[in-house]
Amino acid sequence: MWKHANVLPVPKQSILNSLNQLRPISLTDTIMRLFERSVFKTEIAHVTRHAIDSDQFAYKEGHNSIMALIKCQHTWLRWLEGDAKYVRVLSIDFRKAFDSVPHDILCEKLKKLPINPYVTNWLISFMEDRKQRVVVDGIETEYLNINRGVPQGTVLGPVLFSIMVNDIKTVNPINQLVKFADDMTLEVPGNENEDTSQAEVDSIQT
Repeated sequence: MWKHANVLPVPKQSILNSLNQLRPISLTDTIMRLFERSVFKTEIAHVTRHAIDSDQFAYKEGHNSIMALIKCQHTWLRWLEGDAKYVRVLSIDFRKAFDSVPHDILCEKLKKLPINPYVTNWLISFMEDRKQRVVVDGIETEYLNINRGVPQGTVLGPVLFSIMVNDIKTVNPINQLVKFADDMTLEVPGNENEDTSQAEVDSIQT
């Protein structure tokens, strides 16, 4: 049961017109979440504190959305006070990002981090063979096997997602990418001689 989750669809808006307006909230085992928290504090937190780049403002102690906005504003003003004639700002929101993470790619990224190999193997096992079902008004569906994505409703899910997107970088180091979970803001200074925004978008898409 430690790898099982009950998914509760919660409306994002007061008026529901489409199933896409439902936000899936996963409820997982309480004891397992306590164990996850212990593993994170003792084995993972000190690694991710240095391994997760400063461009990620979600799921990090001392970071929040306000700090992300301040960084954006500071950078724009610095560019405009310099050689930039304008700043292109592109907001990127990956659809179903948490549900679409390929386990094989994430596992390879985990192995590259300086985490105890036994903990790495446990994290890989933590993602495998998970099951979930939908529960609405006491009505339960059958459990379905989950072979992609980071487990939502868990303590480690956000950390695993941050590791997955950590290596998304700008092509040109002058440009800036600000991340808040799966929401990213690409910022590119431009003038009449140079605008690298399209190259950056092409890089992120691949």
